Amino acid sequence: MTSANLYIDEINFLKYLNKNGCIQCGFSSCEEFINAIIKGIKKPHDCPLISRNKAYAFEVIQKIKDLWPDVPLLMHPRPALTGLVELNTPDSGSLVLISGNNEFTEQILLTVLSTTVCPFFIIFVDTDGNTVDMAMVYQTLTAERVKKALQDTKIEAKVKRRELIIPGLSSSIKDGIEKLTGWNVRVGPKCAAELPLFMSEIWIPP
Repeated sequence: MTSANLYIDEINFLKYLNKNGCIQCGFSSCEEFINAIIKGIKKPHDCPLISRNKAYAFEVIQKIKDLWPDVPLLMHPRPALTGLVELNTPDSGSLVLISGNNEFTEQILLTVLSTTVCPFFIIFVDTDGNTVDMAMVYQTLTAERVKKALQDTKIEAKVKRRELIIPGLSSSIKDGIEKLTGWNVRVGPKCAAELPLFMSEIWIPP
């Protein structure tokens, strides 16, 4: 079975390093150090400038590939849960993540989020069961559907700040969501496995 592209090979690890040419890791460049991590020659904490949380985030990404489900390349929509999921007992200061209601998408995202004890609100928007990339093609992940999901879940009453994080693949609807809802929108990474690095300052190990 041919597997779908989950975009993990497109993660730009280098942008999460200081890139100041200190060579304290034993390599002449951060690029060489990243390659050594990927090959298992070095550990992230071998760089003295990487924080504990960020080092953990690097390590988690290497493990996630073995944890998440094998997603077939060609598949029909597989609708799953829609609505709000509260993970790790979120409070009014917790982040709000947006995703689609495809079965595999939800499994992948929850697998990634299981690697931290950081609390989140997750809203699975009804995308007719399409993955995020296909939902953008078929226009089933739209600003209008995000607005409806916000209203249906009554999330505004649960958080202090009106800020959402949307998948990188849906960046084109950022402005539309902000205009339609009044919420601020941050565009997350294209690959869900990059979330630990994207939010490494709060990605606390279990």
